[in-house]
Amino acid sequence: MKTAIVYYSYGGKTKKYCDNMAKEIEADIFEMQTLKRKSFIGNLFSECPKALQQKTTSIKEINLDLSTYDKIILAAPMWAGFPAPAFNNMVTMLPSGKEVEVFIISGGGETKPENKEKVLSLIEKTGSKAIKYTDILNVNI
Repeated sequence: MKTAIVYYSYGGKTKKYCDNMAKEIEADIFEMQTLKRKSFIGNLFSECPKALQQKTTSIKEINLDLSTYDKIILAAPMWAGFPAPAFNNMVTMLPSGKEVEVFIISGGGETKPENKEKVLSLIEKTGSKAIKYTDILNVNI
């Protein structure tokens, strides 16, 4: 089974987690980057509200055809109870009919059940199927 891991990492924990996972399961790995890296305060005031509203953000162009993969893993840090806005950009790239796993990397909080359902609903709207959602809490890699 050909697997792609697409992730966004702000502080490096999600990157390290995904690098380890890619080696373990022999997956191709792709990093989503924001167009402009913001400070912690900048993220707090501009990106966290986008996370709450499940909106996208400005990202660097990524040349990636996910239709060639059997399974797609999406990973991002949690901001304000939702995945960081770059996660929403990843969701918009999903082709129909794919199996998708979600890993939310957090230094603390856990996703609220209603927020988890909203994330899964976003994926289902693409025509893909969310087969797994995992909160990775208190990551100290």
